[in-house]
Amino acid sequence: MNLSDEDDELLDITWYSDEAWFHLSAYMNSQNTRIWATEHPHEIHEVPLHSEKTGVWCAISRRRIIGPIFFHETLNTACYLEIFNEFVDQLDNELRNGYFQQDGATCHTSNESMTEIESFFHDRIISKALWPPRSPDLSPPDFFLWVALKGKACPNKPRTIHELENNIRREIAVIGEDILQATFANMKRRVQLCLDSGDEHFQHLL
Repeated sequence: MNLSDEDDELLDITWYSDEAWFHLSAYMNSQNTRIWATEHPHEIHEVPLHSEKTGVWCAISRRRIIGPIFFHETLNTACYLEIFNEFVDQLDNELRNGYFQQDGATCHTSNESMTEIESFFHDRIISKALWPPRSPDLSPPDFFLWVALKGKACPNKPRTIHELENNIRREIAVIGEDILQATFANMKRRVQLCLDSGDEHFQHLL
């Protein structure tokens, strides 16, 4: 199976969503993040036990980013639905024929969440059982956005969560459509490698 250039138009209306925690200590945590490196695998990174943090949710298409939408407590269904509805409020024509991708986190796939999401996207949902459960090499928020923000959200050493969130807003705002198009071209290449590899690892080919 080969991906064609016609798939690009579909990527304009397909939203890949995810959330991550950003700490004032400059530590960033995404549950899907994996680091492949040639350096010492047992290197220890010290992280403050109770560092102040903010949760960041974003959705990315080939045209634009919706977000950041911030949250400050562990996500449950009620909180996730507030985020999702704030996202929906910012959609235009994508709501009629667009697709929505999310991972299989419990708050994403609860009966209440799926009922609400299906009321907008119907059968155009890419979620549990349709998307690999841990796929940081395929998901644009994981292999692109969180990695890009990690190095830029804390350059001026913000002292408060408000300052950190302003940094995140600013960095996301400067991500233009040209960068998104390059990111999704990269994603197509990654997906093609995944398809070509069958059940084998393909990370070493990236």
